[in-house]
Amino acid sequence: MGIRQVNEAIELSGINEWGAGYFFIDKDGNIGCCPNGKNEGTIPLHEVVTQAKELNIRTPMIIRFPQIIKSQMRSMSEAFSRAKKEFDYEGKHFGVFPFKVNQRREFIDAIVSCGREMQWGLEVGSKTEFMAALSYPINKEALLICNGFKDEEFIEMAFIASSLGRHAVVVIEGPDELHLFNRYLKLNKVPKKLCPEIGIRVRLYSKGSGKWEKSSGETSKFGLTIVEIMHVLNLLERSDLVDKLTMLHFHIGSQITAIKRFKNALREAARVYAKIVKMGFNPHFLNIGGGVGVDYDGSKTSAQSSANYSIQEFANDAVYVIGEVCKSENVPSPNIITESGRVIAAYHSVIVTDIREVQGEDPFSTQDNSSILSDSSNFHAKVQEIGSIFENMSSKNFGECYHDAVELYEDLFTLFNMGYLSLKERAYAEEAFHQICLKTIHFSSTQKRPQDEFLHLQKLKVTRFLANFSIFQSIPDSWAIDQLFPILPISRHNEKPGHKATIVDITCDSDGCIERFSDIRQEKNELDLHPPNGEPYYLGFFLVGAYQESLANEHNLFGAINEVEVVMRKDLSWYISKTTKGDPIKELLVCRNYSTQEMLGNYRKHIKKAKRKGLLHSGEDNSILKKLKTYLNAYPYLIERQASESSSS
Repeated sequence: MGIRQVNEAIELSGINEWGAGYFFIDKDGNIGCCPNGKNEGTIPLHEVVTQAKELNIRTPMIIRFPQIIKSQMRSMSEAFSRAKKEFDYEGKHFGVFPFKVNQRREFIDAIVSCGREMQWGLEVGSKTEFMAALSYPINKEALLICNGFKDEEFIEMAFIASSLGRHAVVVIEGPDELHLFNRYLKLNKVPKKLCPEIGIRVRLYSKGSGKWEKSSGETSKFGLTIVEIMHVLNLLERSDLVDKLTMLHFHIGSQITAIKRFKNALREAARVYAKIVKMGFNPHFLNIGGGVGVDYDGSKTSAQSSANYSIQEFANDAVYVIGEVCKSENVPSPNIITESGRVIAAYHSVIVTDIREVQGEDPFSTQDNSSILSDSSNFHAKVQEIGSIFENMSSKNFGECYHDAVELYEDLFTLFNMGYLSLKERAYAEEAFHQICLKTIHFSSTQKRPQDEFLHLQKLKVTRFLANFSIFQSIPDSWAIDQLFPILPISRHNEKPGHKATIVDITCDSDGCIERFSDIRQEKNELDLHPPNGEPYYLGFFLVGAYQESLANEHNLFGAINEVEVVMRKDLSWYISKTTKGDPIKELLVCRNYSTQEMLGNYRKHIKKAKRKGLLHSGEDNSILKKLKTYLNAYPYLIERQASESSSS
């Protein structure tokens, strides 16, 4: 099979498109990472997992590639540099990362470290995010933008940041916030040079596109209408704060799928900026927000899981449209701020987990199947009949046989509920009907245009792969908003897949499943996966670095998973630079107000009671208590099976 199968896997998976130069399938069928995106060096994911296990980091785990973060930040900066040069644009570009996209310390550490030389700043939308952001040694020229709704404390935090030498900008979301700002300024007699700058968020008429279209337009939750902006401008003049208005800001939603919508918003926002400048104000920053889309399915279309433009196209349009409006209005071109987070963060992390079991049988085999069903000669006549239907099915009569079997199957359940069938007879009937369904799927798949009922049957009989993770914790957007992520096994792409499968997680929730998958052509209802071969089988969930950790929830008390950080050296070798343990059981319980000391006290009481009743032998009490203490510090996810244990159910 070899290289031909590898090429087929590359084409069908679309990895060369959505992988953006960072992920690929090598000639041996393994998925590798090239963190600089320049096809230099390879980090095989299966080797990372092996090394991580040697460091006592087991699946499920997040594999982080911090160099991808730097590569994406550089791509954005260089795209604007090229656009400015092409269109002779005088303003500068400032990048700012929105904290909400991924608040994990390990990630923000990388953002600050990678962005220092590019003067990359941080954007916060809450007091908690602000406190974390203020602790970082960002470049003195980098911006600290305060978005979100604010109270007196939030305003004071911004003043403190400014007094510490930070380039803080308070974005006014409503007239009341400006009153709070002015009140603090007067009560504390803050010198103007220590006063943070002021920005205004504009509520545009223009709308975005995709899932978050509703976060823009006239009914948006955020921003000031033009009437409110005029009121704020008057307040600034009366408060002698005209020189403190340095930024106008707009945001038309996350994951903008269509560049045309973005250009419309740019044109409107640039026009608002120009008119305000002509009124005597000097907002030298135009913050065009975030929303640069990630092409999750590789189609480069305006579909919800894609984007029909590149970072360079985005930069070109931003610079050109703003520049043209400013020329027509005869006002200076502003410095452009971008708050793109998803496109910076998404690519840098991969979730890898092991498959616990395969639920469902192999596809129907055309080989001799006379021995699939056991002897039914002593069973009820109706049970024997369903076995006979299976044995007599052919490519010519499979449709009729299937319909007869469906009707008979209902009758058999009625007979069982009335007490006429034994448990063995019911088990035989269930297996016979299952085999009839598989046979029907096999014969219908040879038809050019299978009937809808047979296509539906195929979906019902799809194999389920049980993955050792929680969808609610690791990829919550898959459950909450039907977000599609690329999902692939990290190896064995040189082998032909044998299963059309869906993914189920280990939570006790029927919503813990994935039944929709991204595809470069159209969305799929199943994933091509390989049959068990006795070796560990790992799935990779790609482009999960944005929002998933921020939105993660601990359903069934499954917490944050293990992490490894992988870095490529200049000589193209690589190493695991950092490991982070996931949440232990004890920490998850403490977060729910459980006291581990109280729990241990109760365990001791239970053990003493069991010992008095003779349920425990001498010496067992200490052993059990020791084990319970160990389990409190254990990883809540399932222990990976050894190679010999990996098999289908």
